[in-house]
Amino acid sequence: MRESESPFAFYFVLLFHTFGLALLVGANAVIDLRLLGIEREIPLMPLKRLFGIMWAGFAINAASGVLLLIAYPTKALTNPVFYLKLVLIAIAVWVMTKLNSQVFGDASSSEATMMARAKTLAKWSLALWIGAITAGRLLAYTYKYLIFPC
Repeated sequence: MRESESPFAFYFVLLFHTFGLALLVGANAVIDLRLLGIEREIPLMPLKRLFGIMWAGFAINAASGVLLLIAYPTKALTNPVFYLKLVLIAIAVWVMTKLNSQVFGDASSSEATMMARAKTLAKWSLALWIGAITAGRLLAYTYKYLIFPC
């Protein structure tokens, strides 16, 4: 991307990174907020289909994130905020898989049982994604290039 003749290459990849984020975190937030009691009229079980959208968003984000990292490796790899972002994303994805298995995995459970199991996970999920997004935005303002004397 740095060597691309197009001045828009970086921004095009960044746009896809944002689309992936919207799919992943947007769908996740819908489930989390429903589990926390917002819009109780919406049935819970049909929301299981949103996990496919979340995984598609994650794939887009992973691919575009690798391209962004390749374009400016020193900017990210020398920044502790980048590692914080990766840790928050890893934990958030783990929470996402726990939500899928605990809430939607047992079809014999009642909705009340599922809600009790999932409220804590939903709170953690929202907090982790907010943290990851914040860390990602801070990357633009907190980078340093480490130069080692030769």
